[in-house]
Amino acid sequence: MKRFIAITLSLIIILSAISFNASASYGEINDEITETIYFEDGSYIVITLEETTYSRATNTKSGSKTYTYTNSDNEKQWSVTLNGTFTYTGSTATCTNATISKVIYDDAWKFTSATTSKSGNKATGNITAKKYFLGIAIKTVNDSITLTCSATGTLS
Repeated sequence: MKRFIAITLSLIIILSAISFNASASYGEINDEITETIYFEDGSYIVITLEETTYSRATNTKSGSKTYTYTNSDNEKQWSVTLNGTFTYTGSTATCTNATISKVIYDDAWKFTSATTSKSGNKATGNITAKKYFLGIAIKTVNDSITLTCSATGTLS
């Protein structure tokens, strides 16, 4: 019985000394890149690119590109996020999934269209957002968002 307890305690000590780092292989956010595009009327779009590595062993990468539209008074109006999942081999990359999500901050705006497609190493989202006043569209924004994965797993 003493031998069984000694072996069990030894195993517990050995296993507790081993460090497990699950985030290194699943769900680790690697990069966040931001860019801003300004328009003549003072409004602007902030573009944010985020990369997440899901599995280094299977060369799977997921990421998102978010466009946030802000008016000339620095008030967020809406945002749209294109999410893509990719596999890569070192010589090729393939988009395996593409989705789009939308958020309205100002109720005067509505998304009248939002579609996604995937082809080769690209995920694409196309949106149309319209601002209404008394039921009449007074401003329209059409945009296309593309998320691309290189053969080595770099998103752009």
